[in-house]
Amino acid sequence: MSIDLARPIVPTIALKMLSGNTRLLGIPKQRVQVVMILPHITEFNEELKNAIDFFKERAESFIITSSTQKQCDEVIANYKIKENLISREYQDFSKVFAIKDQNGLLEKGLMIIDTNCQITHKDIL
Repeated sequence: MSIDLARPIVPTIALKMLSGNTRLLGIPKQRVQVVMILPHITEFNEELKNAIDFFKERAESFIITSSTQKQCDEVIANYKIKENLISREYQDFSKVFAIKDQNGLLEKGLMIIDTNCQITHKDIL
């Protein structure tokens, strides 16, 4: 493993997924971690599902949302995705990674964490 000191290192954070399982960000992994931040889970679409499926061998995907449980359940049913892909623990996540707007609401974004636990890409969309 080679650490690039110019890139931020991800703090370890535990996320409770809708499945009830806990998944960890910020620990070394064999695959990169792709975190999609969707304040409104209803913005999930077929292109995102296809991208998750295409990269599943190379990337571990997460969706962070502030949507209701009902909205999440509808997306899970409509797109046949797994509950362990989605977390509603957006408050801690948005504090740790500074992904909030001036009103304190979760912002839409994308973050890629490499196998060394470094943020290689972070966009607020």
